[in-house]
Amino acid sequence: MNLEYSKPSIKAIVTTVGPQKIDFMQTFESHGLDEVTAKRLSNNFGFESRYIVGNSGIKVSDLCINSALKIFEENIIDPHEIDGLILVTQTPDYLAPSTAIIIQNKLGLKKETVAFDINLGCSGYVNGLNVCYSLIESGLENILLLTGDTASKYVDPKDHTIAPIMGDAGSATLISRNKEIESASFFNLYSDGSGFDALSIKDGNHYSEEYKSKPYMKMDGKAVFNFTIQRVPSCISNILESTRVEASDIDFFVLHQPNKYILKMVQKKLGLTDGKIPMKTQSIYGNQNSSSIPGTINGFLSKEFTDEKLKLLFCGFGIGLSWGACIIETNKIFAPTSLIYKEK
Repeated sequence: MNLEYSKPSIKAIVTTVGPQKIDFMQTFESHGLDEVTAKRLSNNFGFESRYIVGNSGIKVSDLCINSALKIFEENIIDPHEIDGLILVTQTPDYLAPSTAIIIQNKLGLKKETVAFDINLGCSGYVNGLNVCYSLIESGLENILLLTGDTASKYVDPKDHTIAPIMGDAGSATLISRNKEIESASFFNLYSDGSGFDALSIKDGNHYSEEYKSKPYMKMDGKAVFNFTIQRVPSCISNILESTRVEASDIDFFVLHQPNKYILKMVQKKLGLTDGKIPMKTQSIYGNQNSSSIPGTINGFLSKEFTDEKLKLLFCGFGIGLSWGACIIETNKIFAPTSLIYKEK
């Protein structure tokens, strides 16, 4: 699917991470690992630390609201000018109603605001941007895209394949209509439900008796790795080819951040230099799911996004299976370093 827009542009990106920092080498035994295995995982996959909400009761809405309020506090936009609020999450506050509508009320946005949730994970930021861009292109002026998950609540602490990976974060991205200079943005989006079981959180009816009290995330690491290596480089190559944009014209390739090893493999297949593709996010903050792209921007590219005009390629991929890429431009936007949530 090839989509093109000319009117929308990003004005601000803010990410908030959970307040509890977990050091991998201090907690590896809780995941059923020995020290030798833990050191190997740390070296090969970049496991160092992650930020989670822990048992505090902090919800995904709290993290996203904290990020949105930062945009309002800096007077980037008046809350009453927001026309739409889209939340991408797979860990909503409630199964019903939509968490986006709850956030609309808590932020004091007008009742004419379009608000709804999108149930997507690691590809969620790119897909969410696409929905927001289409709404701006259709006539709305300003939209808040919120992405967030508290995925650490849904992992079995003894499951070493996934427990040491997951971090918690919530981001807010302000997308507005260009009133003067228009710039082209391009999106390619893909889905393959035949691989849904590679990464999932199923209800108790799908698990054995031991899981009926609480559903846990399950991952087939080999299937996820093979999917990533097969689909992501070609996805990036395809959007570059279809838009006739050279890789050398892209300032940064900001990808979903599963782990350092996977990103290194993608980098090698695409022939990208180290400076073009940041890959420290999972090592410091954990896998932030739908917030890993904005989390990478705020965590490691804050100065560049604040001070420069940039041509960017974003690529999200994972649970679903779902993946997609976009090429956009930003021009000296509000992008502070990642915020750590302060419990009230």
